[in-house]
Amino acid sequence: MTGLPLVAMLLLTGAPTADATSIEADLAAASRRYDAEGAVAALGRARDLDRRARTAASAVLRARTALAAAELLRVRFEQAVKDDSQTRTVLGQRIDAAAEEGLGLLDRLPPSSERYRIEADLVATMIRSDFRAKKYETRFMTAVARALELDPRNARAVLTAAKPLVFAPPEHGRDLRAAVEKLTRALDLDPTLEPARLLRALALDELGEREAALRDWRAALAANPDCTPARNALSRPGG
Repeated sequence: MTGLPLVAMLLLTGAPTADATSIEADLAAASRRYDAEGAVAALGRARDLDRRARTAASAVLRARTALAAAELLRVRFEQAVKDDSQTRTVLGQRIDAAAEEGLGLLDRLPPSSERYRIEADLVATMIRSDFRAKKYETRFMTAVARALELDPRNARAVLTAAKPLVFAPPEHGRDLRAAVEKLTRALDLDPTLEPARLLRALALDELGEREAALRDWRAALAANPDCTPARNALSRPGG
């Protein structure tokens, strides 16, 4: 989030900063370890804090935590066995619940680049089929365009804009080379942005640029020894 740090915002508005700091720490740890249940637990605490504080800053914290929970549950969804429809259905329901909670908070968030980036990423977690892509595409594209209009240097928004270029079918705009360019831009803006490095590695690998992909995965794992996606990629033959 641009502007005042979240804890400073909470202090100015009289919200319980000790709770917010603890939630931020738990959220960071869950994200670093790809711990979906840890993020869900942090969301419960952020929800309780927001109900007590009812400030813009507490809404931002809750929305960010909802996004982390939805994204980490989405990682589990993608890793689930394709034929295990029951597990995937339950995970899909949990993803949607977290995403919808976050989307329901948007009217309380300041109209910043990060507000629209959060909206786009929340919507992205709910796109899991062609039907859902058609349903949510316009909202996603509008939100990410607004995020970049408000702050072209928002590295997370640049990353978000690259996602359809990697995951969409070729007939609906998949462009791995353009994705690599955007992800490189995101990393130029924020070299610590782990999701951008992982997504660039995936795109490079799909392009057949294996050595470049390996460099990104190794860099991600060196920066975060708990980076499960990088470890999994490097454990494959040739890693």
